[in-house]
Amino acid sequence: MVTLSKRFTRDNFSEILLAAGRKWSVGDGHDFNQNARAIVFAPHPDDEVLGCGGTITLKVMAGADVRVVVMTDGRTSHAKFVNAPTLIQMRRQEALKAAKHLGLEPSDYTFLDFEDHRLHEHISQARRHVVEMLEQSEPGQVFVPHRHDRLSDHVATFKIVVSALHAYNKRITLLEYPVWLWNTWPWTGSWRGEDSRTLRVPKLLRDGAELTFGCNTRIDIHPVLRHKVGA
Repeated sequence: MVTLSKRFTRDNFSEILLAAGRKWSVGDGHDFNQNARAIVFAPHPDDEVLGCGGTITLKVMAGADVRVVVMTDGRTSHAKFVNAPTLIQMRRQEALKAAKHLGLEPSDYTFLDFEDHRLHEHISQARRHVVEMLEQSEPGQVFVPHRHDRLSDHVATFKIVVSALHAYNKRITLLEYPVWLWNTWPWTGSWRGEDSRTLRVPKLLRDGAELTFGCNTRIDIHPVLRHKVGA
């Protein structure tokens, strides 16, 4: 039995898997066009920053047109402490403040305001909105949460956008950004959670495989890291 320290599991494990992916991946992955017009679909206000804030900044600095679409109102994140109307307004204001650090303007944001944690109940309506935005913006790239992100709104956002892209039926590069892809041991350093340990093992293996072999577009954001940290 090999015992790994908490520092190893929490701080370095993902880097080891990414390094393995760089060594074993076939080819260099997809070409990333920094200048391409893009729409970033965020399940909640903040996912665009956490998932691809550095990439957004790089694209804006390159002169690309970048739009952000926030799918839900974020009302449940701190519902025990803040009432829904206040929290919705707070999170929108925070998103727009963060936008300045990324180089975006308030006019670059669209808030669809579906109720947080209930996006899956509005698939058809949300899909129509997304198709309309694709037709209006004609992006070359679309950013969505990773298909295996664990939160329901993240899963729903992925499904809605992919369905809308099929209806739009034009060539677009789809890029998935992970936010909750790794939410069990070893990334969190804990086995606690809703799933039993038996169920968590296959999810861990799947997530590890995704991180090692599925992350085939890697973007160096070190030159703009302070912008993401600020956001």
